[in-house]
Order: sequence, then C-alpha cells, then structure tokens
Amino acid sequence: MLLYTAWLFVTGKITFSFILQDPSIWQAFYYTCVITSITIVLNISLGLLTGWHLASKVSLWKDVFVLLPLILPVIAVMGGLQLALLWLHIPDQLIGVLYIHLMVTIPFSIQIFKNRFLELEKGIPSLVKLFNGSKQTMWIFVYFPLLGGSLYTVVLLTTVISLSQYAITAFIGGGLIPTITTLLFPYLQSSNFYIVHTSVFLIITMIGLFALSIRFIISIFKKVVTSLL
Repeated sequence: MLLYTAWLFVTGKITFSFILQDPSIWQAFYYTCVITSITIVLNISLGLLTGWHLASKVSLWKDVFVLLPLILPVIAVMGGLQLALLWLHIPDQLIGVLYIHLMVTIPFSIQIFKNRFLELEKGIPSLVKLFNGSKQTMWIFVYFPLLGGSLYTVVLLTTVISLSQYAITAFIGGGLIPTITTLLFPYLQSSNFYIVHTSVFLIITMIGLFALSIRFIISIFKKVVTSLL
C-alpha cells in the first residue's frame, strides 16, 4: 500500500491537499493524539492492575461485570450514556470522549493482562518477598519483562479501536471534539477512489506510527531495566 501510494503521488493521481486545506486538520490531529495517548496510558495502568487482581482472585461475577461493555454494544446504550454524561456536566467535552473510548477498550486490555497473569507462576510474589524485594521491584524487574508482548498487544489493539471510533466520538463529542477519523469519514464515502485511498492510508499511517512509537518506548525501557539487573 505504501509503494502504491508513493506511485500515485509521483504520477500526480493522488494528493494530500484536500485534507491539508481543511481548517480543522491540526485541531483534529491534536485531539486524536491526546485521546489515543491518554486512552493507551489508562488501558495499561487500569488493565494491568485489574487483570492482576482478577487472575489472583478468580470470580465469575467479576468477569461478567468486566465483559459487560462487550456484551452490550455501546451504540445501543449511547442515549443512556449521553444522559448520564449530561448529569455529570461533561458531554461535548474531551473528558466525555475519553470516557467512552476507555469504555470500549478497557475490557480487552483487562482480559489480555488477566490471561497473561494466569500463565505466569503464581509464586512470583512470594519469591520476591523471600528475597526481601519490594512490590516496585516485583513489577519493574519481574513482571514488566514478562509482560512485554502483552503490553504491545494492548497498545496496538487500543490504538486501532480508539482511532476507528467514529459514531460514538461524534455523538458524545457533539461535533466539538474533532478527530482524524471524524474528519476523514466523509471522504471515505466519496466516489473518488484516490480520495478514499488517501484517507485509508492516513488512518493506517497513524496507527502504525503509534504502534512503532510505543514499541520503541517499551524496547528502550526493557534495555534500561535489563541494565539495572
């Protein structure tokens, strides 16, 4: 797709001017980066702790409660969510969009981390305590290297889901919180093949950049942790 896009660009059949001329492009890019970044951080922190808790104390009703947002489609309860956000005075605001993005991503993160913790040795906390290690030592030097693959999976999945949300972002944001997806969605409905191709290319590029950036950060942090061992 990259080579095909480059060929179309060189031959003059494709151009990015239609999107760059949009006055809200930079605002949409800013909101997209902020929403996706915060959603990733919250998914890692909340998903990690919740997954660890569910793996250590298995409970059916807790699992059902965590999976409830997946059992009930968010689009079906959007009206009730909008009413709840009105009571909290946070509709049409960034925090409301963040909440709805977290709601559709956090169940996946919790399940990924929970399944990974179930695969790990249950006696790790006891062993760390036996050698007078703290909880910080256990998480940084023991769990983090073992959870590297799960962390990257959560980041990639969260990025894809967050960037693909058009309906709930437009509904909860009230059109006041533009993102790259809401900006490009009308172009995806175009009958012009080159405009559609450019829009898809830009969305895939953003997903790839987020994934590569987080992968780079995780690899650097792994090297730092390894050097301290």
